[in-house]
Amino acid sequence: MSAPSAAAPVVIPIPPNIGAIAASQLIGSLLNYCLYGVLAVQVYVYRLSFPNDKAAIKWMVYLIFLTETVMTALNGADVFNWFAAGFGNVLSFAQPRISPFYTPIMGSVMALVVQWFFCYRIYIIKREALYFSIFIATISMMQAAGGVGGGISSWLSDNEVHDHNRIIFVYLWLVGDAVADILIAGAMSYLLMSASRQQHKQTNDIVKRIVRVTVETNALSMLVAVISLALFYGIPNTTFFVCPTMVLAKLYANTLLVTFNNRAFIHQNGTNTHSVSVNDSYAPRSGSRKSLPFSAGLGLNSDSTDTYTGGSYSNGKVTVTTHSVVDNMGESYNLGRMQDSRKPLPI
Repeated sequence: MSAPSAAAPVVIPIPPNIGAIAASQLIGSLLNYCLYGVLAVQVYVYRLSFPNDKAAIKWMVYLIFLTETVMTALNGADVFNWFAAGFGNVLSFAQPRISPFYTPIMGSVMALVVQWFFCYRIYIIKREALYFSIFIATISMMQAAGGVGGGISSWLSDNEVHDHNRIIFVYLWLVGDAVADILIAGAMSYLLMSASRQQHKQTNDIVKRIVRVTVETNALSMLVAVISLALFYGIPNTTFFVCPTMVLAKLYANTLLVTFNNRAFIHQNGTNTHSVSVNDSYAPRSGSRKSLPFSAGLGLNSDSTDTYTGGSYSNGKVTVTTHSVVDNMGESYNLGRMQDSRKPLPI
């Protein structure tokens, strides 16, 4: 009598809506890889253009790039399980695998880092906006808590209680992202445009460029968060919302690098408009101090000096200093300082 054969694994036939089931993970992963390539170019440009930036800023840029590299590799592991090892198995798309770590958890943490950076810029432009910056930072912490909570809940989504918690966390994450980005773009635009009034035309052009980059980058991440929220709320019981959420972390990382690399374009505009140039120097003058890097175009020099005349900064003036590795010269522009000159600026 022959031994009974082992039961064959149950194969679920491929449903007719397989495209709707698999498209979100596939398109989101492809966009994720594309944005990683953009980020790699941004880091390369940063490395060539600003080799003399402060060590803390360099560490932040390179750690962000390393983190995004790990996240992209984890996404690749999921893609292998979804479309290679699990090819034909529809149930594989319902398994969270590693995606909760690199999508809601790390995506919300990356948003937290970038949004806190912009909060610091708002505070540097106008010290009286401290409480407003703290308010935005609190909203950013809430969205990070929602992202981390949503990622943890996705591993515990075997019952309705955890599903309900995950919905709350996702709302907190995506709504917090959108609100924080809107507040940051609005505050930065208002403060910078207010600071540039009654200034030279070329100076206003520089400020308008900073404002445009700030609004465009924050508006893009805000738009993706809103689209994710609309898909999550408007088309429930689907995975459509997964696609835009997969690229949020890369968008925030690219936002930060675009902000840093924008200094090169400011420098180029300054060298092409000699009437705006106020000071070109190779060495720090007596009484110089360390600059405030990356504060909305304020004190953007990389040689750790910020030039001023006299014993204190003149009230109502802002010094924008750009740095280029090509000629290693700092170029200063007055944009209208909203800083209180009686208080020493932090290093």
